[in-house]
Amino acid sequence: MTQASRQQVKRDRILAAATAVFAERDFHQVHVSEVASRAGVGKGTVYLYFPTKDDLHRGALEASLERLAAEVELAAEAAAPPDTVLEEIVLVQRYEQRYERAARERRQRVRQAIERVLVRHRLARGAMRGLAAAFLLGLARAAILEHRAEDRPELYADRVVRLYLQGLERAQEPAARRRRAAG
Repeated sequence: MTQASRQQVKRDRILAAATAVFAERDFHQVHVSEVASRAGVGKGTVYLYFPTKDDLHRGALEASLERLAAEVELAAEAAAPPDTVLEEIVLVQRYEQRYERAARERRQRVRQAIERVLVRHRLARGAMRGLAAAFLLGLARAAILEHRAEDRPELYADRVVRLYLQGLERAQEPAARRRRAAG
């Protein structure tokens, strides 16, 4: 293993440990020494790779967002019905956060992945595919912000994709539709 690859492995271990620690606690409660301990390196080593705790947090966040964009691209290529693929993309999107310029590029990759699904399943073409992909992402973000605490992510992903693919009228749950028809 080359020196550069050993350094990359160490950097990746630090980022993985930082991601876990930052997920457990607020930024101000995280100690770099705990990240170092989880990564199996000294505190000074963490600072060699990430000069400040802010740099460490940013690096962990960007690495997480990159993994999520790759997951979306992989899900988009699945040989499955469009609702299944789009639900997977919506579930992955619940972790998306906006962070500087790099996040824009990842959001563009996600939008392009959705466009590929829509074109492959003949759900949108031409100029409509970009707008259609943006609509799905908007619905997913709204669901992330507005869902009830007791809703399972899979439940709201299903609801978002059903609303997206079927429209508001047809996406109503059967019981709600019967109540409306009877009332």
